[in-house]
Amino acid sequence: MDTETFDVASSLKTLRLACTAVGLSMAQEPELIRLGENAVWRLPEHRLVARVARSIDRFPLAERGVQLARWMHSHHVPAVLPSDEVANPVRTDDDRVVTWWTEVRHHRPATPAQLGAALRALHDMPLPTPDLVSLPEASTVDKVDQRLAAVSLTEPDRDFLQSMAARLHREYTDLTYDLPYGLVHGDAHAANLLVTSDSQLGWVDLDGVAMGQPEWDLVLTPIEHECGWVTSDAYQEFVDAYGYDVTTSPAYPVLREVRLLRMTSWLAQLPSAQARDEVTRRIRDLREGTPIQGWQAF
Repeated sequence: MDTETFDVASSLKTLRLACTAVGLSMAQEPELIRLGENAVWRLPEHRLVARVARSIDRFPLAERGVQLARWMHSHHVPAVLPSDEVANPVRTDDDRVVTWWTEVRHHRPATPAQLGAALRALHDMPLPTPDLVSLPEASTVDKVDQRLAAVSLTEPDRDFLQSMAARLHREYTDLTYDLPYGLVHGDAHAANLLVTSDSQLGWVDLDGVAMGQPEWDLVLTPIEHECGWVTSDAYQEFVDAYGYDVTTSPAYPVLREVRLLRMTSWLAQLPSAQARDEVTRRIRDLREGTPIQGWQAF
């Protein structure tokens, strides 16, 4: 369970402890890439990227993410490689966990078409044997429950989101799907698929890779289209590249709501005033059923 505020300062403190533990110097100031579910830091002098997880409870996820990246690479599915030069992952004295990754320089997020093609390749992969990597069931509504127990919300907002989560728990168990059960990324958006200047691809954020329905990965991009982050033409390119439009799935309405709830509960973890204002707007839209056009990306 997370017990300390997870912000830039506390994640930097964790990073310093991790560097000391594995013998990495910090002569150059690390650069914050992203603060979200994890804090992602660039260590320019070592050409490494460090991912700081919120609590030691996430050590098994971090360990599995490192194993999966190596396994995916061995099967020629693009994934950013973990570092083999230091202990990976490492537990820190403040009860957090850090993983180390080779830096991908001069990269950008994937286009929707590239994301669709890469997801098709990922979903078509042969499954790892349990002796190599043991995969859990994909975390869906249950992750919302964990977050809502920890974030700061007004009681009416928390009650509404918990009630929504309970309803979606019930509806999720009765869903039917078009696509075959198999390997899923878990958080398959464009920023988690890096593209280098020479068009090489690499999946990142592999903590959530699991067994589940491919529709769970596909539902994020049409939501981004609804929000106005992806154009209609780009969404069609995503569909064409993958070969299936998830919005036609009988499971789509419920999966969409689960994702919107997860997006909102994730944002509620961030400490900024801008994030709090956006959470208020999102909860209002979820409560009233109003369009999500204009939701802000973080």
